Amino acid sequence: MPILEIISAETPKDIKAFTQRLSKVFAERIGKPEDYCIVTYQKVDSYSFAGSDEPGFLAKVGSIGHIDNERNAKLAAAVTEELEKELGISSERGYFIFTDVPAENIGWKKTTFGNILKN
Repeated sequence: MPILEIISAETPKDIKAFTQRLSKVFAERIGKPEDYCIVTYQKVDSYSFAGSDEPGFLAKVGSIGHIDNERNAKLAAAVTEELEKELGISSERGYFIFTDVPAENIGWKKTTFGNILKN
């Protein structure tokens, strides 16, 4: 259930191709099958970081496990590289928020991962 959410005021040239590229990068770096990954991109009308409206981003990462300093740093570097290439956003213009989500707090197939992982 790894989830990557990107929020920015910038617009990718081809949003579907961009999120598909991010999905592959994300799955590889988070260490889980791409079949379980969700990647979303949300364009907002206004974005301010450090008091400036220069291009920026907010990236939210959630996963049941696989959240640790080494993996997070590699993931942040890889995703930021994609944001720099596609959107021209500097690595200094956004934050990553990493959340290790308890299995019982994620629902899927009419139950929770807490119940699924018991079996």
